[in-house]
Amino acid sequence: MSPHLHAVRVERVWAAGGVVRIAARTRELTVACPDCGLGATRVHSRYCRTLADVAVGGRPVLIRLSVRRLFCDAPGCGRRTFAEQVEGLTVRYQRRSPLLQHLVEMAGVLLAGRGGARLLQILKGRCHGRVCCSM
Repeated sequence: MSPHLHAVRVERVWAAGGVVRIAARTRELTVACPDCGLGATRVHSRYCRTLADVAVGGRPVLIRLSVRRLFCDAPGCGRRTFAEQVEGLTVRYQRRSPLLQHLVEMAGVLLAGRGGARLLQILKGRCHGRVCCSM
């Protein structure tokens, strides 16, 4: 469906209320600690993130992604736990995919601020006011 979803396991795709929803989870791979770089596999917990993605067929897309929180077992590392990030799909603290974030930024830059804001308001209306396009 989307090339940036290749790194996750898509469990379900459905349309509800004019929105395409995707339920996915990360693959069970070793993840490098963001501080020390040591690979971690010991799972602390899982939690779900909801990410807005670019529209498909004129419908907004919301991804509910189950990600792992992992322990860093390196003796000299100050970080005890960290959340895994999926390259091309998640960025720390973001609720938009990098592709949608880039679209929002380019609309603001290319349409000189106010024009971009108006365009995103129109898109937001199409998305029924969800997190998809709001700035």
